[in-house]
Amino acid sequence: MIDVIAMAAHDRKVGDTMDEHAFEAAVLRLEKKLYHTALGILWNDADAADALQETVFRAWRHLPSLREEARFDAWMMRILINECRNIQRRSQRRMLPLDEAAAVQAPVEDGFLREALRGLPEKYRLPLILHHVDGYGIAEIASTLRLPQTTVRGRLHVGRGKLKALLEEAE
Repeated sequence: MIDVIAMAAHDRKVGDTMDEHAFEAAVLRLEKKLYHTALGILWNDADAADALQETVFRAWRHLPSLREEARFDAWMMRILINECRNIQRRSQRRMLPLDEAAAVQAPVEDGFLREALRGLPEKYRLPLILHHVDGYGIAEIASTLRLPQTTVRGRLHVGRGKLKALLEEAE
């Protein structure tokens, strides 16, 4: 991760909002959450790692466009989600076949829960991962996904219901 920042440092000067050390510290603090989110979208370890690396590179290059340093986490998450969607478009594979899914290290350890999450559409899965796995609040998720808070609450509610039904069905 640090290598990506070093490579990007040659492409631009340090921005006014954060210096290289503050950026590096913020990225390292967020790295696990970003990775879990990427893995929750892409379901492929290599693609998730690529998305994370490209996210850090893009964020560093566009750091001067960050208006408020307090919004850094949501800004990074938005860049990551966009990059994950770019990877999906390029590869034209939304999810791994079920027989390959067992080999993927998912952000949730429980096998039943992991498979149930895989069964949810992304519009429910992503808010659930951001809220329950990564610990983001409703307002942060709404800002990151560019959705109204009521939509996020609704998707969490419906997603939990669908997840519960899938877990009960698996038992």
